[in-house]
Amino acid sequence: MATRLRDAGIEGAENEAEWLLCSLKGIARSQLWLNLWRTSLSEEEIFCLEKMVERRIKREPLQYIIGYESFWGRDFSVGQGCLVPRPETELLVEEALRYFSGGTFLDWGTGSGCIASTLLLERPLANGIAVDASPKALKWAWKNLKKYGLLQRCLLWHSRDIEDVPVPEKSLGLVISNPPYIPTSAIKGLMDEVALYEPQIALDGGHDGLFFYKKLMEKSPLWLSSGGHLVMEMGDDDQARYLAAYETIALRFVRLVKDLQGFYRIGVWCRV
Repeated sequence: MATRLRDAGIEGAENEAEWLLCSLKGIARSQLWLNLWRTSLSEEEIFCLEKMVERRIKREPLQYIIGYESFWGRDFSVGQGCLVPRPETELLVEEALRYFSGGTFLDWGTGSGCIASTLLLERPLANGIAVDASPKALKWAWKNLKKYGLLQRCLLWHSRDIEDVPVPEKSLGLVISNPPYIPTSAIKGLMDEVALYEPQIALDGGHDGLFFYKKLMEKSPLWLSSGGHLVMEMGDDDQARYLAAYETIALRFVRLVKDLQGFYRIGVWCRV
């Protein structure tokens, strides 16, 4: 199995083979080697495993195949129709928690719901509004919110237009977003796992990648109460520096935060 993945050019083939086997057997990776001596496969299991390997060779994301991704120490269900949570987005949540202690937040472009769910779990007195343009993504968000018992604390809202989001003026303590930020022309050049399988609606940020940032910056001052924060994930240093220059009478730039690779990844603004 690992050899087939390696020959197909899959990086970390041995590691991924273990994930597939654990998913098939319904065991944790920590149990794999303890049980390896008795991990015999039936003909049906061998058939299923071969199908999983074929899907991966076709570059379907591993997370879609096994059905989940870990985020902030918790497992979130994912599949076709929603973006796979990235480790970098944990930094977005970490930064938001510095400023948000409770009240109501809006997660724009919620996808799997991992951001909204994590904020609600880390801030038990908070409530959320989770918005996405994709009905498929909202189904995954609903599933994850239900898994963690959070449905009563979070409104899921389908909208393709930021103007349609039902938020009373000056009612939010936090607007958080990992918006689509890939320039349209650059999407085809992404790795196949992303370009061929993940939803383009969650990737395409317009011709310069800035379309949704500008929309959120225009709208957030109307939504945020005084002292509330806008916290957004960014695609690269150029985007970050451009957006850091954005301030209005009502929205003050606070800071940029670097990721572990030293790139600017998170931007923070405060409602005056």
